Amino acid sequence: MQNYSYTARDGKGKIVKGFMLAEDEIALANKISYLGYFLTSYKVSKESSEKQTYSRSVKLKPKEIVQLTYQLSTLLDAGLPLLDGLKNLTQDASNERIKKIVDDIRYKIESGGSLKEAMAHYPAVFSKLYQALVGAGESTGNLPETLNDLAQLLEWQMDLRSKIKEAATYPIILFSVMVGVVVLLVVKVIPTFEPMFADVGAMLPLPTQIVLSFSHFIRDFWFLIIVFFAAVFFGGTVYSKTEKGRYNFDSLKLNMPLVGELLRKISLSRFAHTFNICFEAGISLLASLEIAQGTVGNARIEKAIKKATESVNVGEKLGVSLQMTGEFPPMVLRMISVGEQSGALPQTLDKVCKFYDKEVTSTIKSIFALFEPIMIIVMGVVVGGIALAIFLPMFQMAQMV
Repeated sequence: MQNYSYTARDGKGKIVKGFMLAEDEIALANKISYLGYFLTSYKVSKESSEKQTYSRSVKLKPKEIVQLTYQLSTLLDAGLPLLDGLKNLTQDASNERIKKIVDDIRYKIESGGSLKEAMAHYPAVFSKLYQALVGAGESTGNLPETLNDLAQLLEWQMDLRSKIKEAATYPIILFSVMVGVVVLLVVKVIPTFEPMFADVGAMLPLPTQIVLSFSHFIRDFWFLIIVFFAAVFFGGTVYSKTEKGRYNFDSLKLNMPLVGELLRKISLSRFAHTFNICFEAGISLLASLEIAQGTVGNARIEKAIKKATESVNVGEKLGVSLQMTGEFPPMVLRMISVGEQSGALPQTLDKVCKFYDKEVTSTIKSIFALFEPIMIIVMGVVVGGIALAIFLPMFQMAQMV
């Protein structure tokens, strides 16, 4: 097999360049023709095909992945063969990155590989969950429906992130304004009043002394403060990348007031959706649990699901195994146990997903709605306290006069 770099033209005369493995020039021309191109020039390349293949670190936006998945599902559901469907996706690609990825996937399938194997060359685009579901769809012959379910799952994940960002925007703005106002008061406003207080010579009130000391500390040691927070951030980042550190940080998140409840529901919701779609796609119970474990985004819950998987592997029921972890709410456990006993686990899992969809949405709204007045009160107390500390000596001076 030789590795060729080639130049070709499509049906509209547009130039297409790429790399391809072929036994000889005739085989190369046939493969290029099969892809719908006309070969114009080629040469044997000395570089490794690994380096020449379109970068495997290439990324697509979540919205682009969802759109690509929906389009492929629709084309296959309409009865098009896989290679023809991929060819249509190449022609309708919205940008060059998508076109190159789909083109390369089509070539790999044409060379004898499966869709799952071809997608595995782009791990930054197609996650392990994506690859596993595609493989299950191929093995069961139900690829169009599996891709449609997968697209819905990806769209749900994208909508969830959007809801969280939207709900968190206003509290973050309020917090940023509060920090900015405090810094402005400490660095600019307070120093203008300090000479006046010194001229009076009287004993300043305790709140004023505290605010002045704080102002001096910020102005004199601002660089040390920056270094301190940078060191804490860097050290925390390094520690969080270790297995123990990630587990401790994620456990701390779950124990936080208000936010911990939301994070737990989000993680369990991810588990329920992923486990449901894997199980419905025909993936075994143990494999579905293992795949879903990697999507929850919390090390503590991941460990709990891993223990449950081990328990199921030795013959324990799923509901009992999840109950022993102590991480799942009683109502969800009862629903899963009933589904196991009745033989309707997929339908029960679908109800669990709907339950979490409502729970996560309502919790996001209630928590961030509560954050807004809390931030306003905190901002009023902090800024008002500093202002009061500044004006207290003035009140005293007025009384003396």
